[in-house]
Amino acid sequence: MLRAKVGAITITKKNKVKSKHMRLIQNFARRGSFLGFTAMLLALWGATSLLLLPGNAHAAMVTSRSLTLSSSANGSLATGAAGSGTNGQQAKHTVKFTMATSGATMGSIAIIYCTSPIPQTSCTSGAATTGNEANLTSATVSGTGVGGSGWALDTTTTDPTITNYGTCNGGGTVRSNCVLLKPTSPAANTGTPTVTIAYGGAAGNYVSNPTADNTTFYVRIVVFSDNYTTVVDNGGVAASTGATINVTAKVQETLNFSVGAGAPTAPSTTCAALTNSALALGDTNGVLSFTTAYDAHSYFRVSTNANNGTLIYYSGDTLKSGANSIASIGLAASGTSSTPGTAQFGLAIDTSDTQAGSGYSFTNLAANNGSNVAGHAYTYASGAGTITNGGTAKFQYDVNSLTTPDPIAVATTPIICDTGSVRYLGNISTTTPPGIYTTAITYIAVPTY
Repeated sequence: MLRAKVGAITITKKNKVKSKHMRLIQNFARRGSFLGFTAMLLALWGATSLLLLPGNAHAAMVTSRSLTLSSSANGSLATGAAGSGTNGQQAKHTVKFTMATSGATMGSIAIIYCTSPIPQTSCTSGAATTGNEANLTSATVSGTGVGGSGWALDTTTTDPTITNYGTCNGGGTVRSNCVLLKPTSPAANTGTPTVTIAYGGAAGNYVSNPTADNTTFYVRIVVFSDNYTTVVDNGGVAASTGATINVTAKVQETLNFSVGAGAPTAPSTTCAALTNSALALGDTNGVLSFTTAYDAHSYFRVSTNANNGTLIYYSGDTLKSGANSIASIGLAASGTSSTPGTAQFGLAIDTSDTQAGSGYSFTNLAANNGSNVAGHAYTYASGAGTITNGGTAKFQYDVNSLTTPDPIAVATTPIICDTGSVRYLGNISTTTPPGIYTTAITYIAVPTY
């Protein structure tokens, strides 16, 4: 380009009186060496070239310049909140640079999105390749020593053509490839301040990244001393979208549930399962007497990651021997006390049965105690206490649980490892027929995930 312009000047001056420069060259060529002649020619060429550079070429380049994206996701992805790392459709961009010209007046700033960062070259913009800035409604300009006051997004100036740097597109004051900023009162900077410009990142105020993964785009930063005409400093930065890495990890639904009789094992860190399902109710030989109240314990243990609650149900009939039975203690709002000499079979949660730390231990579970779980308004929480001469312990038993299981305990959160102690009451009357009375009671854990 420079050679063409120098050549053009030389041709123009051929038909005129020789210039002082030309006479010097000819005289020097006659007297001097070839090398000396060449040096003189290059010096004159450089001087001429300086005169021919465009008017904005004297603008200095800003330093320490950068463009930070809140997300490198492409502009079609809107996962997560606006301004988050996974939302490329509603992104926040932050431009930061240090002025090169000390004490310059800043009258306006243009941030132009292009497919090239180099000024005085064509500036191509589009949503697919450089994103879309048409949804911006505000911006901030900050930095110690920045001249002027009231800096804000320029929403009044019609799209300007910024000579040698690009054209803002959008059809008026809403621009799809430019961010324009102006102060209400321009003033000179103090020294060479570092300027930070932030915009976007909100649901109604955002920048959309280019719509394809792994797309490099550029921003041209142009600082003017006036209204987008006289360039003071400029520079370019590069940015890129990146493919989103979608990490998948599976957490399956868990339920560890066990039932046992006799002294339970300690739960340990693995929530060890219970064992032994045979339970004798009576004296040391498993025999009931109408003069004495008898009890025994079984246990259930559960852990689950169910977030929406877990119900523990029991299901079974009362004690029976052929056609004979020991009457169920029934259901009452607060339960029924033990009455030796009266046929009774019931159960309840015994909160006092700690079994040296391995018995009852509810942290997440609670006994169903009148909270109307599954429509019931009676308690299974009163199994602790005495059982002689009326006693303080209270029991329930629902024979309909054989076909419609009854909830005995409930949790509303995941269960780490809870052990429930179920206390059984066995009383008979003087007229209870002899026999071997048995029942099979099933416990059911129903987690809701």
